[in-house]
Amino acid sequence: MATEIELKLYCPPEEISRIESHPLITVGSLQEPSKGLENTYFDTPDLALKAKGIALRVRESPTEQLQTAKCTAELVAGLSSRPAWEAPYEGSFNFKHVANRKVQALLKERQSELVPVFSTSIDRRIWRINISKKIALRVTVNIGHISSLGRMMPISEVVLELAQGTPEDLLDYAIALATHLPLVPNNVSKVERGYKLFLNSEAGPEKAAQSPLTTKQTPAKAFQILASQGRQIWQANLLGTLTSKDQEFVHQLRVSLRRLNSLLKVFRSALPDRFQRRWTQRLKELSQLTGDVRDLDVMREGILLPMLQSDDRQAQATASTVLAAWDEARQDAQSQVQQLSYGGPLLLFVRELQELPTDKFPNNLPRFAEKQLSGLHRTAVKRLSKALKLPTPKNAHQLRIALKHLRYSCEFFTPLFDEEEMLQYAKAIANLQDDFGFTNDFHVALSRLQVWVEQGAISKETREEIAAWHTAHAQETLDNTLRLAESLLGRSSPWCAC
Repeated sequence: MATEIELKLYCPPEEISRIESHPLITVGSLQEPSKGLENTYFDTPDLALKAKGIALRVRESPTEQLQTAKCTAELVAGLSSRPAWEAPYEGSFNFKHVANRKVQALLKERQSELVPVFSTSIDRRIWRINISKKIALRVTVNIGHISSLGRMMPISEVVLELAQGTPEDLLDYAIALATHLPLVPNNVSKVERGYKLFLNSEAGPEKAAQSPLTTKQTPAKAFQILASQGRQIWQANLLGTLTSKDQEFVHQLRVSLRRLNSLLKVFRSALPDRFQRRWTQRLKELSQLTGDVRDLDVMREGILLPMLQSDDRQAQATASTVLAAWDEARQDAQSQVQQLSYGGPLLLFVRELQELPTDKFPNNLPRFAEKQLSGLHRTAVKRLSKALKLPTPKNAHQLRIALKHLRYSCEFFTPLFDEEEMLQYAKAIANLQDDFGFTNDFHVALSRLQVWVEQGAISKETREEIAAWHTAHAQETLDNTLRLAESLLGRSSPWCAC
């Protein structure tokens, strides 16, 4: 049995040719020049192997045939580690070499039912990189496709495998490589992708799952768990943003970055200053790369589309004149998102989490959570008071930011208190965020329309007509939402022990 420790990195197909000429690759030696591999993956009609996390394949190369059985990878800090059993294939399966008794028993029991479910066709090149006497890696570039039932999916990836050294050494090399090349971590194996193709299903945008915290954990452990969960959601939605046309990936990517920023805020007192400042700024910068895309999509859906779909012909005509400027801006904004294809920041975040000192963290998690939630609540109350005295879009937006941090923190710490009350409270805050969001989106749209006026893309009259069409609704929404916020923040807090 071999245990593989590896990291898969997605690379846009049009950029894959840059890999083999990069100095971090050419410093190594080419172990295997271009080599074609044909793999067929087998399972039972009811997908019994998939259900148990077992992958079974037969690989054909120009010189041999091999059968391999693998178990589901265990992910640690973004790296995958999994047992694999390999043996020559001579026209029929032989599972004597599979050392795990349960895996062997299942394979033997269902052997007569095994059928092909999908296949991969790969052009592969492999380099060995000797970094030092104690550190060596294998770098594999895979280009090809997965096919199943007449459907196809491209493969374009770089796989880093540890030959000698520690997982941290592998991660350090990956950070260097992904800082200079458009490479993003991708834990979704070819097997998982093959089954999705077989089942004709696509992965959708990923949202935060329920918090896994318990009262027995320390604040340091809780931070690591929540940060790791946030990193996984960041990674999944980043891949979707770069590979899918579904724009909801962009929105959920932005949300994942903002949730991580809120996590840094709520644990700020326990985190090293340098780590907290660096990642607060970095996550904000990454979020801004998606900001224009999201703002423009919201402008179209929330500002222009209601006018286009109304019975008001003048409103329809006014909104229509903006669409050309909107389309050009949207294309420019999408090009900014492509900067995210350099996955260095994501990998660096994982690496720095591994070495994060914990000496400043307190011991009692529920007490820590209550203190942080109470502080965020006080901040929201202060901003509410300011917004009530002067209900400007700016003050409303500042209140919305405070509510966002409070909501995410409620979701982080839900299992530590009355879960039903905490979830209801967080949901009520989310509704307030949405209502305040329209007011903010409207004024962001007006600012952008003013830029287009100054650029000559639209007329001043067009902007004024759009403003007039939405102003009354925006003001009414703001007034109503401030009253609802006053009612919610005046209630007894669900985390309060008194």
